[in-house]
Amino acid sequence: MKLFKRNENRGFTMVELAIVLVILAILAAIAVPLYLQYVESARAGEAQEAIAAIMAAAKVQHAETGQWPTDMRQLHRLQLDRLTEERWRFIIIPGTHGIQSVQATSTGQMPGGAGKIVRFNAQEGKWNGYGFD
Repeated sequence: MKLFKRNENRGFTMVELAIVLVILAILAAIAVPLYLQYVESARAGEAQEAIAAIMAAAKVQHAETGQWPTDMRQLHRLQLDRLTEERWRFIIIPGTHGIQSVQATSTGQMPGGAGKIVRFNAQEGKWNGYGFD
């Protein structure tokens, strides 16, 4: 005769489940911000590529005419991707000796939202703004 009945139903206790949930929450708290930063830099990469093309076109125009462009409409040979033009608005900020900077501002078509700014400082050769700071 058995005095103690052994419970054959094996499973996880509430404490074990709570520990697993805490570990998952900690991993998510670390991974989500890193993922969002990665997504921002990828979206900013689209603007960065277009700004590099703008700077190249501006250098070609300067070599041909001796004048640096002060407006995007002056870059007749520049051809950006249609989707990039829908997602970003570009402006050239002239400096005393050439271009001071080129700035891209996102539109409502960009998945990250409108109003994000990516800027290339041509005088210093530095990038800043959305996806860089």
